[in-house]
Amino acid sequence: MKPDNVQRYADEVKSLIEMRLGVKARTLETALAKAGRLLPKRAQRDGAYLVDAQRYIGHPKLQARVDFDKVSKAHAALVAHLKTIDPNARRITGLLGLLGVISFNLILVGVLLVMVLIWRGYL
Repeated sequence: MKPDNVQRYADEVKSLIEMRLGVKARTLETALAKAGRLLPKRAQRDGAYLVDAQRYIGHPKLQARVDFDKVSKAHAALVAHLKTIDPNARRITGLLGLLGVISFNLILVGVLLVMVLIWRGYL
């Protein structure tokens, strides 16, 4: 593997994070930080390794510390996980969750209102 591939891998993962999770960032490191809990721990570790490899590639003496097999495995794992995420399904799930919370709160307020009216003798 060439050192240029590490930068290409990082750019590909960053663009997938932007498309699938809706996180806008200039670098992969900030994209992973903004994604935060939207990614599982394993994907966060793979992303951190990819960021470290990207940082080490720029330095000639530290370049020897980069395990290119691990970089390609981390890239493959991240891409595989990010391609399973459907942005539309995430939006729909979030909207349905919000509607569920609002409806539960309205029902709770209605029940409390009826209980107060019964307690005060109006019903």
